[in-house]
Amino acid sequence: MKRVPAAAAAFALLGALAAAPARPKIDLQRLARLYESSRYFELRDALVPLQDDPSPDLEFFRGTVDQVFNRLGPAVVRLRRFLAAAENGPARMLTKEAWVLLADAYRRLGRYRQAAAAFRTVLDRFGPVLDDDERSNFEDQASLWASLAGVPPQSVEIAADTAIRMTRRHIPVRVGRREFLVGYDTGANLSVLYESIAGELGIPLHGPAIKVQTGTGRWVEGRAGVLPEMRFGSILIRHMVVLVLPDRLFPPAKDRSGVDRRGLLGAPVLEAFGEFTETADGDFLVPARPHPRPTENMCFSGFMPVVEAVHRGTRVSLCLDTGATTTVLFLPFYNRHRGEINARSRTRDTTVGGIGASRTVTVRILDEFDFRAGGKDLALRRVMVQTEETHLDTRYFHGTLGFDLLSHCSRMTLNFVSMSFILE
Repeated sequence: MKRVPAAAAAFALLGALAAAPARPKIDLQRLARLYESSRYFELRDALVPLQDDPSPDLEFFRGTVDQVFNRLGPAVVRLRRFLAAAENGPARMLTKEAWVLLADAYRRLGRYRQAAAAFRTVLDRFGPVLDDDERSNFEDQASLWASLAGVPPQSVEIAADTAIRMTRRHIPVRVGRREFLVGYDTGANLSVLYESIAGELGIPLHGPAIKVQTGTGRWVEGRAGVLPEMRFGSILIRHMVVLVLPDRLFPPAKDRSGVDRRGLLGAPVLEAFGEFTETADGDFLVPARPHPRPTENMCFSGFMPVVEAVHRGTRVSLCLDTGATTTVLFLPFYNRHRGEINARSRTRDTTVGGIGASRTVTVRILDEFDFRAGGKDLALRRVMVQTEETHLDTRYFHGTLGFDLLSHCSRMTLNFVSMSFILE
């Protein structure tokens, strides 16, 4: 999601509040900077002492925090309240951000018609100030969700605690009488089916072709479809929205792990489980009911889980991408520790793979990355540090946690009710 520049946001906020009655001072510039740089954990904490302040613009920041910490009902109420208050005022970039956050909340709630309308409002009201990539993305989003306006929201039924023994991190699923293997990827905004299996299953396609950005920053084109039912273990998924992509975008099984994968369970399905655990022994566990967890150390950026970690006493925000093999650090981390990293390593070019293509990026190799996350102290060896921006997440976050975490613990749990990330 594009961010309004912090200085501009703060200026607009200060202007809006200039005529308000005297009240305890609010550091709006700081709140705007935290939002602009996606520092959601700090934004959440900064709002705690302001909980009784009635300033209208604080509803935007409160709505943002509710949205990214998966409190979607309150987020919709706050964002709509902010937009109602701003209705008769000038069109501000902060208003645009509120519409985008609202659209994202609607799509995560399965309210596709309202998501499409919100994206269309962004285009109608702010089209002239959007850059080409942003405009194209919002147009694709508006078209996609409009084409799904008549589709019921996705639902997941979990009849009992479910334990699945995976095959090289792939889950056996069943559609009708057809059984096949899928991966699971918290970094995927939609679940994915290969074109061949989608055709075999007769999945109806909706709307025009859309472009999505992969983890390498490349754009690929696919079509949206809706799978009426998918089952695995005691779990039944209904009205599952999938992105149908050509088989040629994926390497042959012999070039991967020998597994004949036919798709991916994406973030919307995984979030709907409420909680899941992957064990180092290769089990995928889903409880019938999520367990209460005391720690809120995970949030969302779109559908991507972001984990709060600590490195040398300083907060870092790390994406959690279960489709990534290894942990990688991004440009913001490199910029924070540039001098030390440059003194201890040399640049090298490496190939980063993803759906549809690979690309060469310039990196440095950190001998050891020590940090605390999920209640556990970790030290990963030979961690790649990207020194350039490759996609939007690499602009705002410090890195992404990969599957190599499980070589340092026995199980990894994501709880989307408490928004907790736990390593054991």
